[in-house]
Amino acid sequence: MAAQLHTVDSSMHGNRGFTLIELMAVVAIVSILAVVAMATYSDYIVRSKVGEGMVFASEAKTSVTDYFYNMQKLPRNNGQAGLPPADSYDQFEYIRRLEVSSIAPYGAITITFKIPGSKADNKELQLIPSTRDGLVSWTCLPPEENGIDVNQVPPNCRG
Repeated sequence: MAAQLHTVDSSMHGNRGFTLIELMAVVAIVSILAVVAMATYSDYIVRSKVGEGMVFASEAKTSVTDYFYNMQKLPRNNGQAGLPPADSYDQFEYIRRLEVSSIAPYGAITITFKIPGSKADNKELQLIPSTRDGLVSWTCLPPEENGIDVNQVPPNCRG
C-alpha cells in the first residue's frame, strides 16, 4: 500500500500546472488581441452606420440626376432637386443633414452624419457629380475640411 501511495505522489509532482508568469503572459496576449479587435470592430460599426446613411444619398443622387437630364443643368439646392430641406434628415437615425450644394460644384451632395460617441459624429461625406459627355457620374469622397475619416468611408467610396 505504501508503494502505491508513493507512485501517486510522484505522478502528481510531474503535473504541477502553469506558473504565475506563464498565466500572466497569456492574459497579456489575450488583452492585446482584445484591444486590437475592439478597435477594428468599432470602425466596422461606424462604417456600417455610414453605409446606412448612404441609402439616403442614393435617393438624392437619383433626384439630382433626374434634374440634370430634364433641365440640362445641376440643381443648386434640395428644393430644385425635389428633396426635403437639408435639416429635415435629422429625424433619421444616422443622418444629421443631407444638402445639395448651392455653391460650386453645383449638385454636390453633402451628408453630415449623426453617430454619437464616434469620430464620425458631425463629419461629412460628399458625392460630387460630373456631367461629362451628357452623362452623370459620381465621385464619393470626404471633404478636406470636416470630412469623415477615410477608414470609416464605405468600401465603394474609396478610390
